[in-house]
Amino acid sequence: MELKKLEVPTTSITEVKKSPMDVFSQAREAGTAVYVFNREKVAGVMLTQAQYETLLQELHELRERPVEVATDEVEFTTVTGLEDFSQTLRKTLITGASISAKNLDERMVALGFITKKTGFGGVVEMINELKESGKIVYQLRRKPEGKNVVAEVIGEPDNQTQLFDKLIIKKIYLREI
Repeated sequence: MELKKLEVPTTSITEVKKSPMDVFSQAREAGTAVYVFNREKVAGVMLTQAQYETLLQELHELRERPVEVATDEVEFTTVTGLEDFSQTLRKTLITGASISAKNLDERMVALGFITKKTGFGGVVEMINELKESGKIVYQLRRKPEGKNVVAEVIGEPDNQTQLFDKLIIKKIYLREI
């Protein structure tokens, strides 16, 4: 098994005990939480008060948003037998809204797509895919009529937030390949 290097700040319980304020400074400077390890396992995550309050505000805003999406923002090729699925996808992903890569992945997996997260901190790879190609491509786990179906989530990183894993969904294409 290949170990992946985390692209987020990390520290140890020992360092937290020595100087917790240094860990908060590290979170502030990086603009993200700091993962705290205890004997090579994640024990928790530390973030500043401002980062925590931003997360709470974003959660509140997500709960307040309507779930309807204009039908012209999601484009579909004809995928026989997936008409109901298309409607569900339209209601689940809101174009123009900011969403965390983790939340996007959880919603896509709930819809039956194969996860894009790999290993610990897998959202970093999702954001890298988005930056490189302008999209994140998901494959549907089931194969209707033996055909592979993919969803291309077209978007861009959300630079209006301090969180590194936020993106804005522009369009979604559902394709048969």
